[in-house]
Amino acid sequence: METEEQPKSVGCGEYGIEKDDFMKYAENANVKKFKTLAMIFLSAAFYSIAFHYFISPGKFAPGGIGGILAMAQFLFKTEKISVGIDFSPFLFALLNLPVLAVAYRRLSKKFVINTAITVALISVLLFALDNLDPEYKFSIISSVDEKDDVGVRLVAAFIGGALCGVSLAFAFKVDASTGGSDIVGAMIQKKNPHISIGNILFAVNGVILAASFFVYKDNFMPIFLSLIYLTVDSQVCDMILQGAKKGLKFEVITEHPEEISREVIVTLGHGVTVTPAVGMFEHKNKTLLICIIKPRQIAKFQRIISKYPETFAYVGQVNEIIGKFNDTKKETESE
Repeated sequence: METEEQPKSVGCGEYGIEKDDFMKYAENANVKKFKTLAMIFLSAAFYSIAFHYFISPGKFAPGGIGGILAMAQFLFKTEKISVGIDFSPFLFALLNLPVLAVAYRRLSKKFVINTAITVALISVLLFALDNLDPEYKFSIISSVDEKDDVGVRLVAAFIGGALCGVSLAFAFKVDASTGGSDIVGAMIQKKNPHISIGNILFAVNGVILAASFFVYKDNFMPIFLSLIYLTVDSQVCDMILQGAKKGLKFEVITEHPEEISREVIVTLGHGVTVTPAVGMFEHKNKTLLICIIKPRQIAKFQRIISKYPETFAYVGQVNEIIGKFNDTKKETESE
């Protein structure tokens, strides 16, 4: 009785480079849970630090439920309303409850549970920061009662946006979010996966951004600061989520497929997919080579192609690479 052979590492023939098999070993469940919880905690910590030390004293709304909380805290402090212990951070969790309830029916249970944990941690950390350091002693802006110059507030918007972008990216990496508009963005992207999550969030937060003008009553400065924050936030988030997975896709029309393929595999450590092609000017048989490389390898790839003047090639941006991609292979030096 014939038995099916198990996948093994195979060689690349005369190229002399081994190709690892596609088998992946499951990660230990406990280790995976620990990594998930660690990323959720880091996400909550980055968001809380950004909100307390840069957004709230900067007097602008970051959008979403966080923006509602920022405006509520600003109104309480400007109206001199004091109730001893500040419980306003728990408004963040309270307002997220109906959004999480809707998401529970439309998104995965894992996403909703992880998001709920993140939201709860953010509320607790903000509660601790707001009550232990109500004067923002470690912030570049000392107090909301002071009229800080525009430059300081601009810097606060940049730093706050960057930290929240890191927070959001960490959350998305473990199938979670920081709540509010992030959940809405996730539901929208589920139906429109080709749209950048950063762009979705930018659009969703527009309503809160407009409302901040009437709350802060500081000309158009709160809106400008919010725009800066949202732009930096979305760009940092996308950069972290996609930056490490970006690549360049080359399609090469050539009559020298063997020579070019050999150099790409040996020099750059990446595979090449080959398919027949026909040049319609002369109805001549050619070969189409498809190769994904890392952006920093483009100069070496161009040197390879330049050896064959009759070869035609074009390049496109690849925003994300899924599955097998050799990103650890040490490249050989080529002159």
